[in-house]
Amino acid sequence: MKHHLIGLLLSFQFFSSFPIRKQLTMNEKTISAMFYFLPLLGVLMGTSLSIIIILNDAFFQFSPLLLAIILVVAGIIMTGGLHLDGWIDMSDAYFSYQDQKRRLAILDDSRVGAFGAISLFVLILLKVGFIYEIIYQGNSIFMLFLFVIPFLSRIALLLFFLTTPNGKEEGLAVYFKSKVNVKKIWIALIFYTVLFCTLTFYLFNNVAFLIFISMVLFVFIYRKWTMKNFGGMTGDLLGALCEGMEVFLWGMVLLFI
Repeated sequence: MKHHLIGLLLSFQFFSSFPIRKQLTMNEKTISAMFYFLPLLGVLMGTSLSIIIILNDAFFQFSPLLLAIILVVAGIIMTGGLHLDGWIDMSDAYFSYQDQKRRLAILDDSRVGAFGAISLFVLILLKVGFIYEIIYQGNSIFMLFLFVIPFLSRIALLLFFLTTPNGKEEGLAVYFKSKVNVKKIWIALIFYTVLFCTLTFYLFNNVAFLIFISMVLFVFIYRKWTMKNFGGMTGDLLGALCEGMEVFLWGMVLLFI
């Protein structure tokens, strides 16, 4: 039971800006727990976003545009910009039009290039726009997707993590992959999938199923793309997937509802 608690704390420590200033035990059990708690971390982030909506309805009544901006900024604050950093590095590396070896070197470069800045602007602009449109339409199930989108984005992260070979020989993602119990994470993924499909069928009918299938297809395409251009998985590509997936899923929600 103790390793589950440590794994939960590790998920906050590595995948959020929640301040945990403690040296935690890192072994197969705790790192595996860290990964299979990631979707729950997404749900907790969705809970925080829903509180913002409730407070806005009760006290502030901000316009849909300002509310959409606040929600996006809140999401960035909760992750500490970690995944956006991966998105920026991925964009700089890909649009350098270099070979795989050079692209992997650019991923490790902490400097932000022009393509990274442009892609960051486009990503945030699309996310704000999609959320604004959904709020503006006044759809009653918008609040539920505040939980679903972060949850499915981290399910996607786990799928990519488990099914994609390492693109580099070293790095944090490589270290984590060498330590995790793959079987346990697959069991957790199956459990989350069954639970999600069961619960959302009654809440969303076919909409959630279509969004889930869209997520799986996105991971499949992204996996092929990263294998071709980067040779496999890295920590930056995991973060980029999480950010790109959230924008993609919000777009699917706008399309389907």
